[in-house]
Amino acid sequence: MTYRIAELEVPPESPFLNDGLGRKPLVEFLASLIGKLQGPFVLALDSPWGTGKTTLVKMLKATLEQQEFQCIYFNAWQVDYVTDPLVALVSSVDRLSLGTGEAESAFRSHLKTVKKITSAVAKRGAIAAAKAVTLGALDLEKDIEAVAAEVAGGLAGDAVDAFQKETEALAKFREELEAAVAQLKRAGKKETLVFFLDELDRCRPTFAIEMLERIKHLFDVQNIVFVLSVDKSQLEASTAAVYGEKINAQEYLRRFIDIEYMLPVIKGEAFTELLFKIFNLDEIFAKRSNSELRYDRKHFVEFFSAIADVTELSLRTRERCIARLQVVMDQTPENNYLFAPLIALLIVLRTINKSLFISLKNGSTAASDVMHYLRGLPGGLDFIETRMGILLEIGLVLADENGERKDEVLSDLNNQVVAEKADQINGRASKLQKMMGYFNNFDYDGPRLSSMVNKIELASGLKS
Repeated sequence: MTYRIAELEVPPESPFLNDGLGRKPLVEFLASLIGKLQGPFVLALDSPWGTGKTTLVKMLKATLEQQEFQCIYFNAWQVDYVTDPLVALVSSVDRLSLGTGEAESAFRSHLKTVKKITSAVAKRGAIAAAKAVTLGALDLEKDIEAVAAEVAGGLAGDAVDAFQKETEALAKFREELEAAVAQLKRAGKKETLVFFLDELDRCRPTFAIEMLERIKHLFDVQNIVFVLSVDKSQLEASTAAVYGEKINAQEYLRRFIDIEYMLPVIKGEAFTELLFKIFNLDEIFAKRSNSELRYDRKHFVEFFSAIADVTELSLRTRERCIARLQVVMDQTPENNYLFAPLIALLIVLRTINKSLFISLKNGSTAASDVMHYLRGLPGGLDFIETRMGILLEIGLVLADENGERKDEVLSDLNNQVVAEKADQINGRASKLQKMMGYFNNFDYDGPRLSSMVNKIELASGLKS
């Protein structure tokens, strides 16, 4: 049984083979946009963590490569242990191959100078960092002066000359890098080199900011386009961590990003259906052929998708929820009642609001408390008025194992129904009472909260 989804395969020859979210039109739009950019240019694809950015970027990379663009995929999080991000960036360029002709030879020649300057810059930065760390431990004034002179590039009187030499070296870096990229066209490729920089928002704050600085000051050359895959709010937090809370992080990041594109949030049942396919849940639900159980799959997909939308679950969190459903199904015999709508709600609550889930488990929380929580969510007020919201509320009431509280709620509900009928209105109480029919269809007196909660608690031991 599968409890964790492997990374989605994006075949280079068929980028949309596993596109269960229907992102082909978006990818093709972005590919068309990038194809029109001359560079230097930085495009940021903004979306929260866990919303499928990496898969989208890999589809985009494969699409552009089919159009003869030379692309580099660069996971910043995997290399944030290096002292200088410049080393990692140049290393990724060095792995490119333009074949065996003159273009490749010229590319290597120009890149040799780029690598040489990179090594000098990285070594200089490492010396400065080391001296900054040890400076406080030095005792003698002459030692401090010696350290300062070394970091500055020589004696105090040579500081201006050292600065001028460094400026010239960095200008040479950009010149040689641009000349190297110019060989793409000679090799029969599109003239633009596209960098896909992923997971920058998960890096150490200092590394993330240094990476942006390197891109801005050293890779700002003709025919290089960067596509940053980021959660911009996290990148803003990194900026504040480096420069202090008072900095205007949004304005600061605008120095580095030319255009931001907010990726649309995936909602509805499409991703749930994809997860069912990947986790092989259809095979499990197909065995539930009893007349009263055959709708369990349909009801779970419908209710889970709606609840996940209201609670704004990321795709990664939805994946974690379906992994927990796997465990629940493993504990539920194929001829036993699942009460899919309540299972869907409880799995989501255990994932995003553990304290509310635990209080339900302990019996200290009533159905009304859960509905109050849902009502306070964006879109929650509309949701609880739907057929699904009403069914969930009465289901929680009937599943309550505090007999005294349950009887009191049902008695109050009956009184409200009588009052609504007297006023000739079809209010919420009447709708709740009618929805009890869903649970009355079962051959005993309804769901048991403890049974459902215990299955989900076992599932919650999964680490995903």
